[in-house]
Amino acid sequence: MEKNITLKGIETTSAIKDRIEKKIEKLERFFDHIISIDLLLSKNNTIYSAEIISRLRHKTITVKEESYEIMPAFDGAFKKMKREIVEYKKRVQER
Repeated sequence: MEKNITLKGIETTSAIKDRIEKKIEKLERFFDHIISIDLLLSKNNTIYSAEIISRLRHKTITVKEESYEIMPAFDGAFKKMKREIVEYKKRVQER
């Protein structure tokens, strides 16, 4: 699985980057046909935005979350992505 992390207007510590990378790697446990994951973290005035784009074999899933702090924005987007991937996996297995 290919991972791309892009930060726009944000400077983070290595601890935050490590936590984000570990969580992104966890997505592969839920569905092993993930080709790539792109994460865009950006800041617009006081609002942090996290957007995750997952490319699967036959589908692309995009989720977005906003918050006043960086980690709640990322955690919210991660939870949404996890839910979407699990739902997609169930649909694929039912076929």
